[in-house]
Amino acid sequence: MQKRTNMKRKPLRENPRRRFIPNSLTIFNLFLGFMSILSSLDGNYFWAAWFIILGGIFDGFDGKIARALDSTSDFGIQFDSLADIITFCLAPSVFVYMVWAQPLGQMIGGFYAFMPLMLGAIRLAKFNLEANGEQKNQFFGIPTPLMAMTVVGLWLFLDQIHLYPILQWSPKNAGGDARIVLPFIMIVSSLMLSKIPFAKAPKMSLKGTRQEKRAFIAVLAMFILVFVSKGFLMFPLTVSMISISLFKWTKTHRDIENDIGLE
Repeated sequence: MQKRTNMKRKPLRENPRRRFIPNSLTIFNLFLGFMSILSSLDGNYFWAAWFIILGGIFDGFDGKIARALDSTSDFGIQFDSLADIITFCLAPSVFVYMVWAQPLGQMIGGFYAFMPLMLGAIRLAKFNLEANGEQKNQFFGIPTPLMAMTVVGLWLFLDQIHLYPILQWSPKNAGGDARIVLPFIMIVSSLMLSKIPFAKAPKMSLKGTRQEKRAFIAVLAMFILVFVSKGFLMFPLTVSMISISLFKWTKTHRDIENDIGLE
């Protein structure tokens, strides 16, 4: 029997083979979040932090690869958000509870630790509904991966600061004072729902424009610094990114108010 030759091929976006690579990265991101939770429960906070950091790296690539392969889909967008809730919301909340909040008891400690999960989940739901227009070029509010890496980066910073005598400071408790750390985490978590714009990751390529080459080299340098320092520099880098966005947002609002005042 002769085979039909006029069968229509599936459009590129509907080809499941094209979706395998980006979706597999999302699955690995989800797996890293799960491993972070297990590590926190086992008291291995160093690896719990690093699993979240590695999850942030994989999360940065799945969307780019999906667009490069022209395989973006509604399923991929929703699946990515569900994975982000585990890796960048639930895993940090478990980390916060085990490291800082547990001595306060389940009610009070659980309240503090719940903030990254609750506010992060709300942010992801809002982003999926509002990811159009201005949101295509920038984020409003701290992205969940940046929040999560700030939280675990704080522990890595405070836990290793005694290795740098030149800084002449060492906290009494490993991980710092919970009375200071927990309010700070609540502030950072609440900024996820703010209207402060955060620029999306720039286009990076060694074969692209001069700006794309510079962006690639800068990001690669940051990754190397974080890995070489065993995560010690993660917190200063994330705080710098947040501070720069806050400064730009404040300056923009001041300029607008001054223009209104002149009128």
